[in-house]
Amino acid sequence: MKNAFSRMGRTCASVVFGGVLMAGAMLAGNINLVSVTLPHAVEVGSTTLPSGHYTISKIEMGGDEILVVRGDHGAVATLQAQQIQGTNAAATHVSFSNDGDVWHFDKLELAGDGVSYQFVNGR
Repeated sequence: MKNAFSRMGRTCASVVFGGVLMAGAMLAGNINLVSVTLPHAVEVGSTTLPSGHYTISKIEMGGDEILVVRGDHGAVATLQAQQIQGTNAAATHVSFSNDGDVWHFDKLELAGDGVSYQFVNGR
């Protein structure tokens, strides 16, 4: 009986340790791309991000380009993006589109990398 409890304890410890390693690997794939100040509220799907300071980070997840927008005040939204050919911009630039008074993320262009992202679910 004592061996069964010992084995079960080791199994549980292994599962917890594996989960911690997986979480660490996911966080290690998180790359900060840019800091941006939103001059007005921006809608991302059903979430409205109020104006303010945000960071946009990239998460590597099985070939999908997922960008996470995090605000200093706790607001978070995820955007699916498609990498497109950039123009070797001199400065990093985030552009928006609008439908009347409603603003959405449109593109992110990174300075000097020749890499740009078109947001797929910015609307």
